Amino acid sequence: MKNKFRFRKESIISIIASILIFIFFNLLFYNKMPDSLPTHWNFNSEVDSYGTRFEAMIGIHIFLIAMNIFLCFMLDNDPKNKKQNNFVITISKFSIPTIMFIIYLITVLSGFGIDVKATNIITPFVGLLFIAIGNYMPKIKRNYTVGIKLPWTLNSDENWRRTHRVGGYSFIFAGILFLIMTFFRYEFLILIPFIICMLIPMIYSFYLYRKGV
Repeated sequence: MKNKFRFRKESIISIIASILIFIFFNLLFYNKMPDSLPTHWNFNSEVDSYGTRFEAMIGIHIFLIAMNIFLCFMLDNDPKNKKQNNFVITISKFSIPTIMFIIYLITVLSGFGIDVKATNIITPFVGLLFIAIGNYMPKIKRNYTVGIKLPWTLNSDENWRRTHRVGGYSFIFAGILFLIMTFFRYEFLILIPFIICMLIPMIYSFYLYRKGV
């Protein structure tokens, strides 16, 4: 039986949303922006990299649109996701349009000379995203594109289930740390939530594998 190429409804909405965001911000603000715009901020909300107006308003976002199309394609054509309609997959599909909107908002405000504390916007968003993902992570069924994809989780449904239950708690805890970090300005702290999300599920999954799970 031939497998059909497909995009689900929410994927089409996500792709259209990212394109509309791109068109909206460029029609309204492109010609009003200065020739040089900030493209990167450090953890102290200080601009440490600038780019041309074309790079900041068009180049970066064309790349994000392409990434969004690729992500939706991978999610919708994963054989393990045919019968899976999980909230985490939906979050994944709408994450890039949301990121595009936030980046455009920060860039445009900076272009108008408004002092924007980028980390005060991005860090809480990442924290809430981690909490949402962590809350629904235990409900993800084994697949090839979404979740904690390790050799041991992909090898066993039970290992996958247990690891994602622990991973859910890890993501929620990491998300809370991100929210707390909004009030601090120490760059090394950003590593702590990522270490929690990566190491704890990985170690636990390998531990289960060694026990034969």
